[in-house]
Amino acid sequence: MHLNQSRFTEHLIRLNALKFNRWIFEPGMLFSSETKWWGDKKARGRRHNGLDLRSYKAADGTLRTLEEGTKIPIIFDGRIVGVIRDFIGYSVFAAHEIYDGDSVLFTIYGHVVQAQHVRIGETFRAGTEIAALAGSSTGKAPCHLHISVAMVPGDMSPGILDWKILEEDKAVRFFDPLDII
Repeated sequence: MHLNQSRFTEHLIRLNALKFNRWIFEPGMLFSSETKWWGDKKARGRRHNGLDLRSYKAADGTLRTLEEGTKIPIIFDGRIVGVIRDFIGYSVFAAHEIYDGDSVLFTIYGHVVQAQHVRIGETFRAGTEIAALAGSSTGKAPCHLHISVAMVPGDMSPGILDWKILEEDKAVRFFDPLDII
């Protein structure tokens, strides 16, 4: 399946008035990486199922990082279907009206706090703020946004979704978020 490129980065820049030039990635941040980019930088328990966004080169050439409170836009038009605790903050799950056979596209935004106006079941237009970056007070990893993009079987109830189910269900297919952001 081919997913169209979104305007996610453009929306993130607009929402946060960033003077953005390009993303900077460390080994371990990219999709399918086998090692962590923080802490001991050792092996992950399984391949990275998403993309971690933290650092960017600003228009003036300086290196900057996303900070706690950075506003996070939804990638495509979609409906919020779940919010669960993760190891830094929360993960917000969105379902989109994009299908591949019996599967539906989900985007997951990890290490965030849902925006006050966001409720499960509500639909949002692409580019609308749905969350903000959580802080890194846990000390487990620096403040960053984890994005996963996956085709999830349509008969899988969004109410039961969590990271373990997504990673273990063989019918769930993850895609490289870098291809669409």
